[in-house]
Amino acid sequence: MTRITALLSLSLPALALNACGDDAPGDGSAYYAGAQSAALGAPGNQADCALCHDNDGNRQGRSGNSMKDIAFRAAFKGGDAPTLLDGVNACVTGWMGGTALTATDDSYVQLRSYLESISDPAVTSMNPLAPEVLADEAAYEAAYAGGDAAAGAAKYDQVCGTCHAGGKQLGTSTASNKSDLVLETIGRLAQQVRTAGPPPSGTADASDTTPGPMPFFEPSDLSEQDLKDIIAHLKQ
Repeated sequence: MTRITALLSLSLPALALNACGDDAPGDGSAYYAGAQSAALGAPGNQADCALCHDNDGNRQGRSGNSMKDIAFRAAFKGGDAPTLLDGVNACVTGWMGGTALTATDDSYVQLRSYLESISDPAVTSMNPLAPEVLADEAAYEAAYAGGDAAAGAAKYDQVCGTCHAGGKQLGTSTASNKSDLVLETIGRLAQQVRTAGPPPSGTADASDTTPGPMPFFEPSDLSEQDLKDIIAHLKQ
Protein backbone atom coordinates (compact mmCIF):
# COMPACT_ATOMS: atom_id res chain seq x y z
CA MET A 1 0.00 0.00 0.00
CA THR A 2 2.88 2.33 0.81
CA ARG A 3 4.33 1.91 -2.68
CA ILE A 4 0.97 2.52 -4.37
CA THR A 5 0.45 5.66 -2.30
CA ALA A 6 3.88 6.91 -3.27
CA LEU A 7 3.25 6.31 -6.97
CA LEU A 8 -0.06 8.14 -6.81
CA SER A 9 1.52 11.09 -5.07
CA LEU A 10 4.15 11.31 -7.81
CA SER A 11 1.56 11.26 -10.57
CA LEU A 12 -0.76 13.88 -9.09
CA PRO A 13 1.40 16.91 -9.98
CA ALA A 14 1.57 15.79 -13.60
CA LEU A 15 -2.19 15.36 -13.69
CA ALA A 16 -2.64 18.82 -12.23
CA LEU A 17 -0.35 20.36 -14.84
CA ASN A 18 -2.21 18.70 -17.66
CA ALA A 19 -5.47 20.17 -16.43
CA CYS A 20 -4.35 23.80 -16.53
CA GLY A 21 -6.08 24.69 -19.80
CA ASP A 22 -4.56 26.56 -22.75
CA ASP A 23 -1.25 27.19 -20.99
CA ALA A 24 -0.69 23.54 -20.12
CA PRO A 25 2.56 22.00 -21.43
CA GLY A 26 2.07 20.00 -24.60
CA ASP A 27 -1.33 21.41 -25.54
CA GLY A 28 0.06 23.04 -28.69
CA SER A 29 -0.47 26.64 -27.60
CA ALA A 30 3.31 27.14 -27.52
CA TYR A 31 3.24 26.88 -31.31
CA TYR A 32 0.65 29.66 -31.45
CA ALA A 33 2.47 32.21 -29.27
CA GLY A 34 5.99 32.48 -27.96
CA ALA A 35 9.46 31.24 -28.74
CA GLN A 36 8.42 27.83 -30.10
CA SER A 37 6.04 29.49 -32.53
CA ALA A 38 8.68 31.98 -33.69
CA ALA A 39 11.18 29.12 -34.09
CA LEU A 40 9.04 27.73 -36.92
CA GLY A 41 10.46 30.61 -38.97
CA ALA A 42 13.96 31.52 -40.11
CA PRO A 43 16.82 31.71 -37.59
CA GLY A 44 16.31 34.86 -35.55
CA ASN A 45 12.70 35.30 -36.62
CA GLN A 46 10.65 37.02 -33.91
CA ALA A 47 7.22 36.74 -35.51
CA ASP A 48 4.87 34.19 -34.00
CA CYS A 49 1.31 33.28 -34.99
CA ALA A 50 -0.10 35.56 -32.30
CA LEU A 51 1.51 38.60 -33.91
CA CYS A 52 -1.12 38.57 -36.66
CA HIS A 53 -3.84 36.23 -35.36
CA ASP A 54 -5.74 36.43 -32.08
CA ASN A 55 -7.18 33.31 -30.42
CA ASP A 56 -10.36 34.83 -28.98
CA GLY A 57 -12.07 36.52 -31.91
CA ASN A 58 -11.42 40.18 -31.05
CA ARG A 59 -8.89 40.85 -33.87
CA GLN A 60 -7.94 44.21 -32.38
CA GLY A 61 -4.67 45.49 -33.79
CA ARG A 62 -4.04 42.39 -35.89
CA SER A 63 -4.04 41.94 -39.64
CA GLY A 64 -4.93 38.24 -39.86
CA ASN A 65 -8.15 36.38 -39.28
CA SER A 66 -8.78 35.03 -35.81
CA MET A 67 -7.49 31.58 -34.91
CA LYS A 68 -10.71 31.02 -33.00
CA ASP A 69 -12.97 28.77 -35.12
CA ILE A 70 -10.30 28.53 -37.84
CA ALA A 71 -9.42 24.83 -37.87
CA PHE A 72 -12.39 23.37 -39.72
CA ARG A 73 -12.74 25.93 -42.53
CA ALA A 74 -13.23 24.59 -46.05
CA ALA A 75 -10.16 26.48 -47.29
CA PHE A 76 -7.74 29.18 -46.16
CA LYS A 77 -6.01 32.33 -47.44
CA GLY A 78 -9.00 33.24 -49.58
CA GLY A 79 -8.95 29.80 -51.21
CA ASP A 80 -5.25 29.79 -52.09
CA ALA A 81 -4.58 27.26 -49.32
CA PRO A 82 -6.93 24.25 -49.57
CA THR A 83 -6.01 22.65 -46.23
CA LEU A 84 -5.13 23.82 -42.73
CA LEU A 85 -1.57 22.59 -43.28
CA ASP A 86 -1.35 24.71 -46.44
CA GLY A 87 -2.64 27.70 -44.53
CA VAL A 88 -0.11 27.22 -41.74
CA ASN A 89 2.72 26.82 -44.25
CA ALA A 90 1.69 29.97 -46.10
CA CYS A 91 2.55 31.84 -42.90
CA VAL A 92 5.55 29.74 -41.89
CA THR A 93 7.28 30.04 -45.26
CA GLY A 94 5.85 33.31 -46.58
CA TRP A 95 5.81 35.56 -43.52
CA MET A 96 8.17 33.86 -41.10
CA GLY A 97 10.81 32.62 -43.56
CA GLY A 98 10.80 29.05 -42.30
CA THR A 99 10.67 25.60 -43.88
CA ALA A 100 7.31 24.07 -44.76
CA LEU A 101 5.94 21.66 -42.17
CA THR A 102 4.61 18.21 -42.95
CA ALA A 103 1.40 16.69 -41.63
CA THR A 104 3.39 14.42 -39.31
CA ASP A 105 5.75 17.02 -37.84
CA ASP A 106 5.20 17.14 -34.09
CA SER A 107 5.05 20.95 -34.16
CA TYR A 108 2.26 20.89 -36.72
CA VAL A 109 0.38 18.09 -34.97
CA GLN A 110 0.44 20.05 -31.72
CA LEU A 111 -0.52 23.35 -33.37
CA ARG A 112 -3.38 21.69 -35.23
CA SER A 113 -4.60 20.10 -32.01
CA TYR A 114 -4.59 23.48 -30.28
CA LEU A 115 -6.41 25.19 -33.14
CA GLU A 116 -9.02 22.45 -33.17
CA SER A 117 -9.50 22.87 -29.43
CA ILE A 118 -10.52 26.53 -29.92
CA SER A 119 -12.59 25.91 -33.05
CA ASP A 120 -16.22 24.98 -33.62
CA PRO A 121 -16.47 22.10 -36.16
CA ALA A 122 -19.70 23.66 -37.42
CA VAL A 123 -17.85 26.78 -38.64
CA THR A 124 -16.63 25.77 -42.08
CA SER A 125 -17.13 28.81 -44.32
CA MET A 126 -13.95 30.21 -45.86
CA ASN A 127 -12.74 33.63 -44.75
CA PRO A 128 -12.59 35.97 -47.79
CA LEU A 129 -9.40 37.74 -48.81
CA ALA A 130 -10.07 41.36 -49.76
CA PRO A 131 -7.07 43.69 -49.85
CA GLU A 132 -7.85 47.26 -50.86
CA VAL A 133 -5.99 47.67 -54.16
CA LEU A 134 -6.21 51.18 -55.61
CA ALA A 135 -4.65 52.37 -58.86
CA ASP A 136 -1.26 53.53 -57.59
CA GLU A 137 0.53 55.46 -54.88
CA ALA A 138 -1.14 58.72 -55.91
CA ALA A 139 -4.58 57.14 -55.42
CA TYR A 140 -3.63 56.06 -51.89
CA GLU A 141 -2.32 59.57 -51.21
CA ALA A 142 -5.68 61.06 -52.15
CA ALA A 143 -7.62 58.48 -50.13
CA TYR A 144 -5.61 58.66 -46.90
CA ALA A 145 -4.68 62.30 -46.38
CA GLY A 146 -6.36 64.45 -43.74
CA GLY A 147 -6.32 62.26 -40.65
CA ASP A 148 -6.24 63.29 -36.99
CA ALA A 149 -2.66 63.04 -35.69
CA ALA A 150 -3.69 63.13 -32.03
CA ALA A 151 -6.14 60.26 -32.47
CA GLY A 152 -3.54 58.31 -34.44
CA ALA A 153 -0.93 58.18 -31.68
CA ALA A 154 -2.57 55.48 -29.56
CA LYS A 155 -3.73 53.58 -32.64
CA TYR A 156 -0.17 53.56 -33.98
CA ASP A 157 1.10 52.07 -30.72
CA GLN A 158 -1.57 49.37 -30.81
CA VAL A 159 -1.36 48.39 -34.47
CA CYS A 160 2.13 49.31 -35.65
CA GLY A 161 4.33 49.64 -32.59
CA THR A 162 4.53 45.89 -31.98
CA CYS A 163 6.88 45.56 -34.95
CA HIS A 164 8.09 49.04 -35.75
CA ALA A 165 8.98 50.31 -32.27
CA GLY A 166 11.96 48.04 -31.85
CA GLY A 167 12.95 46.69 -35.26
CA LYS A 168 11.37 43.26 -34.87
CA GLN A 169 12.83 40.59 -37.17
CA LEU A 170 10.16 39.12 -39.44
CA GLY A 171 11.49 36.12 -41.27
CA THR A 172 14.88 37.26 -42.56
CA SER A 173 13.96 40.97 -42.70
CA THR A 174 13.88 43.64 -40.01
CA ALA A 175 10.87 45.91 -39.62
CA SER A 176 11.54 49.59 -40.29
CA ASN A 177 11.83 51.83 -37.27
CA LYS A 178 9.36 54.67 -36.76
CA SER A 179 12.10 57.16 -37.68
CA ASP A 180 12.19 55.58 -41.15
CA LEU A 181 8.43 55.48 -41.57
CA VAL A 182 8.02 59.22 -41.03
CA LEU A 183 10.14 59.82 -44.13
CA GLU A 184 7.68 58.00 -46.41
CA THR A 185 4.91 59.80 -48.29
CA ILE A 186 1.29 59.50 -47.20
CA GLY A 187 0.51 57.48 -50.32
CA ARG A 188 3.39 55.11 -49.84
CA LEU A 189 2.53 54.45 -46.21
CA ALA A 190 -1.10 53.71 -47.08
CA GLN A 191 -0.16 51.51 -50.03
CA GLN A 192 2.25 49.52 -47.91
CA VAL A 193 -0.31 48.96 -45.15
CA ARG A 194 -3.03 47.90 -47.59
CA THR A 195 -1.05 45.74 -50.02
CA ALA A 196 2.22 44.61 -48.39
CA GLY A 197 3.18 41.08 -49.29
CA PRO A 198 1.31 38.88 -51.77
CA PRO A 199 -1.39 41.23 -53.19
CA PRO A 200 -0.59 43.48 -56.16
CA SER A 201 0.36 47.00 -55.08
CA GLY A 202 -2.03 48.75 -57.47
CA THR A 203 -4.13 48.15 -60.54
CA ALA A 204 -1.95 50.53 -62.55
CA ASP A 205 1.40 49.28 -61.23
CA ALA A 206 3.46 47.22 -63.62
CA SER A 207 4.90 45.17 -60.76
CA ASP A 208 4.47 44.56 -57.06
CA THR A 209 6.11 47.50 -55.31
CA THR A 210 5.29 46.43 -51.74
CA PRO A 211 6.96 43.04 -51.28
CA GLY A 212 8.27 41.81 -47.95
CA PRO A 213 7.23 40.08 -44.74
CA MET A 214 4.81 42.75 -43.51
CA PRO A 215 1.20 41.50 -43.52
CA PHE A 216 -1.36 43.73 -45.21
CA PHE A 217 -4.35 45.17 -43.37
CA GLU A 218 -7.75 44.93 -45.05
CA PRO A 219 -10.33 47.65 -44.31
CA SER A 220 -12.07 45.14 -42.03
CA ASP A 221 -8.82 44.83 -40.03
CA LEU A 222 -8.04 48.55 -39.90
CA SER A 223 -10.67 51.13 -40.80
CA GLU A 224 -10.12 53.92 -43.30
CA GLN A 225 -10.29 56.54 -40.55
CA ASP A 226 -7.90 54.68 -38.26
CA LEU A 227 -5.34 54.38 -41.07
CA LYS A 228 -5.76 58.06 -41.92
CA ASP A 229 -5.14 58.95 -38.28
CA ILE A 230 -2.09 56.68 -37.99
CA ILE A 231 -0.54 58.23 -41.08
CA ALA A 232 -1.33 61.75 -39.85
CA HIS A 233 0.44 60.86 -36.58
CA LEU A 234 3.53 59.77 -38.54
CA LYS A 235 3.49 62.82 -40.79
CA GLN A 236 2.84 65.51 -38.16
